[in-house]
Amino acid sequence: MARTTLTYEDNIDDWIKNRLVAGQNRTIWLRYAVETTYAVDGMLDELFEPYQYDKRQELIEAAVRKEVDRRRREIGDS
Repeated sequence: MARTTLTYEDNIDDWIKNRLVAGQNRTIWLRYAVETTYAVDGMLDELFEPYQYDKRQELIEAAVRKEVDRRRREIGDS
């Protein structure tokens, strides 16, 4: 299994720590983040070059926001 070292801002590290349940470490969350990106990256390749991180992130955020809003309306209509 591959291993890596990452450097990122302290505020991101604090945010990750706040997302974990007792007993988990950052590795769990970081693995989730990488696997989630891996799951959608092929679809993003249909529109963007692999190095176009900002455009990829913008589309992911917009798509998730749209789906969250749709599901909230669905719940509200129940």
